[in-house]
Amino acid sequence: MAEPAIDKFKWIKDFFDYKKEGDRFNRLSDIIPNEFDYYFLIHWSVGIVEKFPFEDFPKESESIEDLNKRIKILREQNLFLNPNEDALFKKTTLREIAYKFNVSYDYNTLDKFENIPAIKIIYDFSIVNLKLFIRQITQNRKLNLFVEDAFHYKNVSEQRKEIEDISIADYFKMQEEFHFDNFTYLFSENKDWCITTSEDLPMFLCINKEIIKQIEEASKIELFKLDYNQVNDYYIWF
Repeated sequence: MAEPAIDKFKWIKDFFDYKKEGDRFNRLSDIIPNEFDYYFLIHWSVGIVEKFPFEDFPKESESIEDLNKRIKILREQNLFLNPNEDALFKKTTLREIAYKFNVSYDYNTLDKFENIPAIKIIYDFSIVNLKLFIRQITQNRKLNLFVEDAFHYKNVSEQRKEIEDISIADYFKMQEEFHFDNFTYLFSENKDWCITTSEDLPMFLCINKEIIKQIEEASKIELFKLDYNQVNDYYIWF
């Protein structure tokens, strides 16, 4: 007699089955069960306009003079109402930015440059680096994707998607539709890692200790280690 097929998605379905309508999702422990050894926040890739006059640029627009000076500099740097401004940015990292401006290095480093448009998240850089990272850690193994969308659909048949052996290309195509702002769980066949997305939270990487060296060697993205129950002091960048 054949053995019953293993439900690869049971671990995450069971987690959501215990959720109630109205539950809040403010931190990592709200969106994934504690079944991994290490948890990381995945920070999107950043860019910088290298020749931007940071020292001369007013951080706030508290006066007409400051506002006019900000606009003047943005015009000179071709950053004023430029829909193609991303082409002006050079790839960098939060670590390089923290060193350059002598500020603390953590996943909230960009908060210190909130009103400076010459440093920001660059979507295209982020997608390239994420694709490369996932290819490296996948190592030709199958990937599975779980999508929980009960918060958008009342019809039960539409609330969940269980996709086995999804390609990396199809995963990113789906994320483009979701704008990386839906409850999704991409995980390896043996579940030694999982990448999550969710509404109003960053992406998280959850891994088992056996692959920590592999993750460190593969990473083309900046990862910040978190405690599973860490209180939310991070935010989403898109």
